[in-house]
Amino acid sequence: MDDKLLFVQFPHPGKEHEPDDGLVKGWNKRPHPHRRKFLKQAGKYLAGGKVVEGEMLFWGEWEPESKVERKINASICRGPRFVYTPYYVVPKSYDGLENTDPFVFGEQFHYTVCKQRTFAQLRRLSPGSVILFGSCESHAFVLDTVFVVGSQWIDHAKSLYRSVLKGKISQEYEEVTILPWYQEPCAETKSCNSAESEGPWRLYFGATYDKPFHGMYSFFPCQPYDARSEGFARPEINLPDQIKPKQNTGVKYSVQSSLDEMKLLWGKVADQVKDQGLVLGIHADMPERRLADVS
Repeated sequence: MDDKLLFVQFPHPGKEHEPDDGLVKGWNKRPHPHRRKFLKQAGKYLAGGKVVEGEMLFWGEWEPESKVERKINASICRGPRFVYTPYYVVPKSYDGLENTDPFVFGEQFHYTVCKQRTFAQLRRLSPGSVILFGSCESHAFVLDTVFVVGSQWIDHAKSLYRSVLKGKISQEYEEVTILPWYQEPCAETKSCNSAESEGPWRLYFGATYDKPFHGMYSFFPCQPYDARSEGFARPEINLPDQIKPKQNTGVKYSVQSSLDEMKLLWGKVADQVKDQGLVLGIHADMPERRLADVS
């Protein structure tokens, strides 16, 4: 199978996580499915053509622990009910823990393993490919993450992942995504975290604002933090030839003939996000790593 330049609609449907005890959401475990959180985190976003540093609000996947900052009582349509601050406690065992994929924190976005077993072409994406992670809500495709495949990738498998990934990824990413994937027992399931984990799997490093690929970079829709904010609904993306608005399973591939063609599509997505009153998040600080839960 050859690498291909693909525009990918990637449904990873997930309702909003709810706290376990009103204050904290523990690390998500099987058989509970992957879900999204509305997160508060410091980072960088683009506003008025400039890079702004500060706290942001955004939808994302974060399966480890998080603290409930506040409950939103008068939530908007398809908006969040909770604001979470992400962190994680290094676990004594990864048995049954869900991993976080895609991962938007730290120096670069990462994507690996999710759906790559079922859809093998996801292991063969050319640099410049664009993945839209989102869900189907009210017969519309709503977006949480835009991942632009950068020029770096690493193939890994259960027998050699420690050696090939050593020094190439952060400690946090290893503990939040890679170790939960490889350390749990094999399961008779087709979920993202099924752990039929021999591989090979491809770990992609996302293109960044500082190091774009053909002018494209990874981002997530966000708002500058406001303590009074009721949050926002994930933005709808409408591209009739590339997006099936009712598709909430599998993936949809659109082969692009050139990077210029891909950049036009990427630009349309970015414009639609901004037209819905949001800004582009280009960096999220790494969540706090704890050796014990002191929340």
